[in-house]
Amino acid sequence: MSNSNETIIREMARLDGNIKVFKGPITNNLTPDIYWIKWLSYIPDIEKKRMEYFDTKKVSDLSFEEIEEINRYKSNKEFARLFKIYGTDECSEDDFIKVYKYMCSESIEKLMHSKLTAEELEQANKEINKLINLPKNELANKIKKVRTAEDYNALSMVDAYIYYMISIFNYKRGLTDLGNEIQAELKRNEIMTQRIIEQVTKPLI
Repeated sequence: MSNSNETIIREMARLDGNIKVFKGPITNNLTPDIYWIKWLSYIPDIEKKRMEYFDTKKVSDLSFEEIEEINRYKSNKEFARLFKIYGTDECSEDDFIKVYKYMCSESIEKLMHSKLTAEELEQANKEINKLINLPKNELANKIKKVRTAEDYNALSMVDAYIYYMISIFNYKRGLTDLGNEIQAELKRNEIMTQRIIEQVTKPLI
């Protein structure tokens, strides 16, 4: 994040009221923090077992990679907490900046992949491939069934991953369709302008 952007974000953090600045698309009324909170808070069984294992070890017995792994778990826990208070009176100016920088530098998809097993990802990807090949209206109707944070949090982690991926797919397809419509409109305007010019410049007989 550039110094000028950080200055703007810091000024927004100082404003009174519940203000949030997001990095990432807002899909079907779901803001990025809703996804981050669910996935940062989720601790799969393998992660629980790893944390239990580390609790039995002295720091001096741990490898550099294991220490990095522990720090990643701690970071996830801390950012889950920060996202929950983001944009509230409980959130300090520095924490506001910290959360925004995190959204700019980290990948929610990478986090999701790290939380799901290979089998879960395989199952999810098969379903995603089916869904993205549905007619646009059918896919849009499925996405509309999840409208609130409560709806999203009620989903299993596999279904939450599927929902996120098809929502992003639908969002990007919408942008492409919009871009194509704009280009077509510009082309129509160009043709119309050219016809007007031809009419105006046509010699009178």
